[in-house]
Amino acid sequence: MTKIKYQTFLYLLFFTTIFHVACEKKAPIPEEKFIEVYVDLLIVQDTTRTDSLSLDSLKSFVFEKHGISGEEYNENIYYYNSEPKMWEEFFNKAISYVEERKKESEK
Repeated sequence: MTKIKYQTFLYLLFFTTIFHVACEKKAPIPEEKFIEVYVDLLIVQDTTRTDSLSLDSLKSFVFEKHGISGEEYNENIYYYNSEPKMWEEFFNKAISYVEERKKESEK
């Protein structure tokens, strides 16, 4: 390979790598926080009469409590939907989180 072709190849490889890293999807909400938000949403929805408060206001309350927006939450849902295998791991961790909270409340 000539020197110019070799340099061109290295530049192309470098920019391709940079582009790939820059475009890599990341969840806007860290997994631990997402688990807490998700579980809190389930608890609020299951323990509150929906006729007294609208579902949207309940969601807003939970999002505000955790310092996130509805858009961030929806982006996280979209991110997890793009990789369905992540849901299985997520749900297993969420179940463990609920079990820990239950143990703490029983003390």
